[in-house]
Amino acid sequence: MTDYSTRFGLLPISDAQVWHCVAPLPGFAELQRFTLLHVQEQGPFVWLQSLDEPLIAFLLVAPEHFGLHYPQRPQFAAQATDGISMVMVILPQKTNDSLQANALAPLYFLPHTRQFGQWIVEHAEPSLTNISEAQTPPATLGVPIIQLGLARRDSTTASPLAIGAA
Repeated sequence: MTDYSTRFGLLPISDAQVWHCVAPLPGFAELQRFTLLHVQEQGPFVWLQSLDEPLIAFLLVAPEHFGLHYPQRPQFAAQATDGISMVMVILPQKTNDSLQANALAPLYFLPHTRQFGQWIVEHAEPSLTNISEAQTPPATLGVPIIQLGLARRDSTTASPLAIGAA
């Protein structure tokens, strides 16, 4: 167990909870180690927290939350059979704006190897099911998600899903 500084404070994180970026995020190529954090009160959303730079964290959700589906796999995961796609959430910058997804640059997670990467797609297909109203992250992401409650956060910080909070 190693203590890491995160946007949620100092957290003990085991090697089994560290994800390695095998297809770097554009603009963040130097960031290689991440962990997934789930704040229980935030429903299906998870934070992809950099362990290399404590101020960097990306909000993710299953693509089905936005009615998206990715039948293809990225090249770095061509041999994988157990991957799961997630999309970055774009937080609203104005009061009347809504959440949006970075639909053309999903992330693909390989739970058995704790690796992930981002890839660019030409289009995202609509999901065959209704927009997901799940209140928890996908169970297929598995054990390496660290569960947090809002009580861990500094009481002076606004809600983490507030406008422009990412």
